[in-house]
Amino acid sequence: MKLHRAAGFLLIALIGVSGLAGCSSGEKQEKEPDFSGIHSVCELATLKCYYHNVAKEETEASGFFKWLGTGYKKLWIEYSGIVELGIDVSQVSISAPDADGVVRITIPDAEVLNVDLDEASIGEPLTDTGLFTKITKEDETKALAAAQNSMEETVKEDEVLLAQAKARAKKLIEGYVNNVGEQIGEEYTVEWEDPE
Repeated sequence: MKLHRAAGFLLIALIGVSGLAGCSSGEKQEKEPDFSGIHSVCELATLKCYYHNVAKEETEASGFFKWLGTGYKKLWIEYSGIVELGIDVSQVSISAPDADGVVRITIPDAEVLNVDLDEASIGEPLTDTGLFTKITKEDETKALAAAQNSMEETVKEDEVLLAQAKARAKKLIEGYVNNVGEQIGEEYTVEWEDPE
């Protein structure tokens, strides 16, 4: 019985020693962080702004029958849309962490990425015309295109909105870097740089 017990202890000791053979001697193994998903994070870091707009088009009366209002037309169309703001992914670069765990990220200012008109939201046009004058589909298209361009220009000049979009991108990118660090047991600090 004692022999079986001694053999059992020996077997357990051998299993324990062989299990420890694969362990390191307490040295920390260096793992390289993989920041390859940074561009996907940047693409997700868009700020969507919903807006309601009115497209207008007006043509004054002209010609010999001006007093009849010939050629006069006025058009108003209400519609909604979405403006997407974000950063240009191609201008984002990220460095490997230095000895202090600092990761340097170059990020451009936010910009308008897309302006989408919601076609389902386009209301019935309100019109006012002179004698023998019609509003055409071309007039409606021209009014909508001008309103869209005006909306895009307005957003491009809205520094507060652009700053919010950049701050959102920074927050998501910093969270991504921290998560990559946590996965390999490292703690990183992000330093932001502007592109040259």
